[in-house]
Amino acid sequence: MTTSNRPTKNGFTLIELLVTIVIVGLIMSLAIGQMGKLLSWDMKASARKLASTIRYLYNKSATEGVTLRLVFDIDGGSYWVEGTSEHFTLTKEEEESLIKKEKREKEEKRPVAEGEKKKEEKGGKEEESVLKVKEATFTPEESRLLKQVSLPKGVFFKDIYAEHQIDRLSSGKAYIYFFPRGYVERSVINLRNAKDDIHYSLEVNPISGSVKIESEYKEPEIER
Repeated sequence: MTTSNRPTKNGFTLIELLVTIVIVGLIMSLAIGQMGKLLSWDMKASARKLASTIRYLYNKSATEGVTLRLVFDIDGGSYWVEGTSEHFTLTKEEEESLIKKEKREKEEKRPVAEGEKKKEEKGGKEEESVLKVKEATFTPEESRLLKQVSLPKGVFFKDIYAEHQIDRLSSGKAYIYFFPRGYVERSVINLRNAKDDIHYSLEVNPISGSVKIESEYKEPEIER
């Protein structure tokens, strides 16, 4: 009976460890790449679905003679449709900056001397100058085609602009209005991923209701 003095191999050599690390790294990079592609596909699909909804609302408003609005919950990542049969218009007025608005609110809270009262009342009327929406009762559309839609996981609204706004909105609620005579507000909707490095944009044509989709961020042309 013979015995061997050769040492028993109980672990990995340095080369084996390096090869294992390289293989794991390659697998992870491939997985991350596939996840990125899936997210891009989700964003593209979301943009197409939203574009189809906008086109449908444009046609529905024109043919049925109703005023519709697309409501966006930017923080919640969802959108839905509301409508009204009441007379409704968007009135273009001189815009009021947020700074002026904050200043006016502070002045309204402070005590006013008798001699300043008339002057402040006059100034308040002159400064009420946001593009305002006239009152009308909008209710959710009950059609199954227009039920609330949530964005896929990993897809978010970056910002939304419609021509009745002073500037882009990146939080809260935003609205795009559709009118019976075949007109929709000129609008830009930007989508993003969690890292804000992948973007898709939708630009709405106000006359035709068509939507241009691009795989990049779109700066809206804001009329001052």
